[in-house]
Amino acid sequence: MNRIRHARRRDRGERVVLTRSESETEELGARLAELLSVPSVVLLRGSLGAGKTTFARGMVRGLGVEDPSAVSSPSFTLVNVYRGRCPIYHVDLYRLSGDRELHSTGLDEIIDADGVTVIEWSERLGYPIPSAVEVEISDAGDDRRNIIVRFPRTRVIELQSRKKPAAIGLAKRKQ
Repeated sequence: MNRIRHARRRDRGERVVLTRSESETEELGARLAELLSVPSVVLLRGSLGAGKTTFARGMVRGLGVEDPSAVSSPSFTLVNVYRGRCPIYHVDLYRLSGDRELHSTGLDEIIDADGVTVIEWSERLGYPIPSAVEVEISDAGDDRRNIIVRFPRTRVIELQSRKKPAAIGLAKRKQ
């Protein structure tokens, strides 16, 4: 049974969702992925252990990867690539220390690639990506997570024109 708390709207492009378990956090990631067009960039923010990789695992599943259990934090490799309905570039900036290391990852080329780029620890980027969807995850105690999803204005208009649900939490799925 789906128990994700429905999203509260702060404004047209922002949704606040409370998940109550790891599986609900993953499910929310899958729902977001279903709304994305290609190419897209999703910026994940949150403290260590907040659930960024769990959310990314859900996104990978939502983008059609048959075995999302293979998704792990790319902290040591920096970038993992998965094949779903499009290439999925899972990037982790946690271990980077400065612009020189950031540029050596080839991140600019990945962001411009024809796929979906999911960036953990995106606050370390040092520059904005105006077209990106931003996801901020915070621990709400036990297995609960407060998740704020911010769509850029252009994405909100696109979702409305495609008659997608008003966002995630996003719309209640039929059970």
